[in-house]
Amino acid sequence: MADETEDKAEDAPKKGSKKLLIIGLLLGLLLGGGGGVGAFMMMGGGGEHVEEEHKEAVVEEPKTDPQFVKLERMTLPLVKNNKVLGQMVIDFSLEVDGTDNKMIVIRNLPEIRDAMLRHYSDMPLGKADSPRSVDYPRLKETLKKISNKSLHDPLVKRVMVVQARQF
Repeated sequence: MADETEDKAEDAPKKGSKKLLIIGLLLGLLLGGGGGVGAFMMMGGGGEHVEEEHKEAVVEEPKTDPQFVKLERMTLPLVKNNKVLGQMVIDFSLEVDGTDNKMIVIRNLPEIRDAMLRHYSDMPLGKADSPRSVDYPRLKETLKKISNKSLHDPLVKRVMVVQARQF
């Protein structure tokens, strides 16, 4: 009787271990096969695809290094019909490419400020229908043109109004 219970105890673990072994092998095949297919797809698989990649020329745009030059406390008059309606104190930032261009703009900053003040001493800063409100898109474009004209080179890429106060 003792022999029968020992035989049954030995058979039970063998059946369970065989099932685990079979399940483990199946999982290994599935994962290994899936990994192989994934690797095959990632590598491209065929020579045709590689040839197409070499035919396409990738044109990279030159990288720019935007730099900003601060133009602070610029006082511009609000003019209409040759009458001063008020004053605007405006802070600008001029965007240029690279540190060399930034240094050129900084060296010429007094000339740029002078040209801006001369331009807006008799030109209206405000909108045509509302002279006390500033036409910012026109202001920014005009300041860009004035700056580039003073520099004799289109170095200023854009002008940003940082702060504006009316008195």
